[in-house]
Amino acid sequence: MYELVKYIHILCAVIWVGGAVYSQVLAVRVTASTDPMDLPKLGRNVEWIGTRVFLPSSILLFIAGLILTIQRWEFQQLWISVAIVLWLTSALTGSLYLGPKSKVAAGLFETEGPSSVSGRALLNRLFLISRIELVLFLITIALMVFKPTLG
Repeated sequence: MYELVKYIHILCAVIWVGGAVYSQVLAVRVTASTDPMDLPKLGRNVEWIGTRVFLPSSILLFIAGLILTIQRWEFQQLWISVAIVLWLTSALTGSLYLGPKSKVAAGLFETEGPSSVSGRALLNRLFLISRIELVLFLITIALMVFKPTLG
């Protein structure tokens, strides 16, 4: 059972983190595009994928992590405690800020057109916050691999 839950935990991490890396690479390419329709399309698609793929995988990842911790680890271990805080930070950032603001950006492009200055500025801010979130993912992966302790 432990190995199956660990597999689910790792699979969800691959989906969530891999998707975040892919989204960032695509955002860099689309931001440099000369086609004014590319950025609005990306914003709509990232919001859709975030809600329907990243959010469910992050929740399954957390549940699997809880089960793994209950079976073999302790919540008081530094690497687990920090990972939980980072997960919570990312989950709240995504669900309370990135998701809703992506919808706002999509609305700006729909009402102001694909060249919307405010829509582009908002998406650029969202991309920056997503890059910071990606750094948190990489730190979390390092915690899972190296399992640092205080003593």
